[in-house]
Amino acid sequence: MTEETLPPAVKLEGKKKLPFWIDFGPLLMFFAAFHYLKRNNPDDALIWAAGVLAVAAVAALGYAWLKYKHTSPILIFSTFVIGIFALAAFIFDDKRFVFMKPTVMNAIFGMGILGGVVFKKNVIKMFMGSAFELPDDKWKILAIRWAIFFFAMAVLNEVIWRNFSENFWANFKVFGFLPLTILFTASQIPFMTKYGHMKTDE
Repeated sequence: MTEETLPPAVKLEGKKKLPFWIDFGPLLMFFAAFHYLKRNNPDDALIWAAGVLAVAAVAALGYAWLKYKHTSPILIFSTFVIGIFALAAFIFDDKRFVFMKPTVMNAIFGMGILGGVVFKKNVIKMFMGSAFELPDDKWKILAIRWAIFFFAMAVLNEVIWRNFSENFWANFKVFGFLPLTILFTASQIPFMTKYGHMKTDE
């Protein structure tokens, strides 16, 4: 997925896993564009960098489809949200749309995962079930943990953009959220290995 991440990509049944740069490449372009534009146009650099992110995300999505003949619903959804918030920032000339996009996206992911638990459509199992086997009650616990994590990420984004500098927020967006996601994912490995196991290719 693009940006503020779900669990690390898992190969879909019968489909090749998309390379990591399709998710992270557009973010690096956002980071580079922001710091480059900030030198001459500090007031509007964030909005223009959001536009670069949107274009790069669309390009990465198109490349994934042309090259691998498939993509993921999460990648499509996140690209759509990126585009909508970048467009709103341009139209209203308001950086708050850029700042709040991670909050909204993480909150939607959290609600989607909890909704999946309620309606017995476990999203985390859908993403990771092709590679890992767990009892259904453990998948439920794992999904709730991921939902809480996404809500925490949404709150963290609000705290950072409202209390720290624009430069700090932009840096944290690229080099803060991803490491936190990796650390959280690693923290769940003992639980998963205790109650389940990796699937082996037949």
